[in-house]
Amino acid sequence: MKIGAHVSAAGGLWKAVERAVDIGAEAIQIFATSPRAWAFREVPDQDVDAFRKAAAEVGLGPTVIHGSYLTALGSPIDDLLTKSVRSLTEHLRIANRIGALGVIFHPGSHRGRGFDAILGQFVDSVNQVLDAAPGDALLILETSAGSGDHIGSTFGELGRIIRAVDNPRVAVCVDTQHIWAAGYDIASPEGLDDTV
Repeated sequence: MKIGAHVSAAGGLWKAVERAVDIGAEAIQIFATSPRAWAFREVPDQDVDAFRKAAAEVGLGPTVIHGSYLTALGSPIDDLLTKSVRSLTEHLRIANRIGALGVIFHPGSHRGRGFDAILGQFVDSVNQVLDAAPGDALLILETSAGSGDHIGSTFGELGRIIRAVDNPRVAVCVDTQHIWAAGYDIASPEGLDDTV
C-alpha cells in the first residue's frame, strides 16, 4: 500500500512532485487546472517532460488527476453536458500525457430525474470521453455522499454504470467519507466487512 496526498501543482506540474517529497508522499492527486472553472490551459510538452522526469527520479506514483467539480454528466442542459464531456476529455488526455493512473471525477447529480432516467446519457458521455482520449489512463468514478440527487452514492449505481460502459478503463475511487455519509457503516470491523 502506498500513502499519498492531494498536493498543489501551482507553478507547474513538476512542482507537485517536490511538494510530495517534502511531505513524504509516495503517491499523489493533483488538479491539472482549476477545478472550479471550465477553462483548461494546455500543458506544454516541456512541463509534461519535467513532471515525468521528476516523478521517475523519486519513484513517485501513481499519480491521479482530479477532474473539475463542475462536471455534470447527468445534466438535462445540453451546454452543461457538452462542457462536462469536453472537460473530462481534456483531463484524460493530460493524464495520458503525464503517465497518470487516471482522472477521478464526481459523477454529479441527476437533477431530480432519477438514476434510471440519466443512465443512458451518462454512459454515452463516458464512452465519448474514452473514445476521444485513447490511451491507458483510467476514468475513475468517485463514490458520492448520497445527499440530494447524487449519482453513484450506492455501489449498485456504480456497478450499473460500469457494466453498461463495459470498458476496462472505467474504475471506482472509494471515498470513505462519502460512503459513510451515504449510509455505509465503515466505522467498525463488522460494518466494514458488511460493506465490502
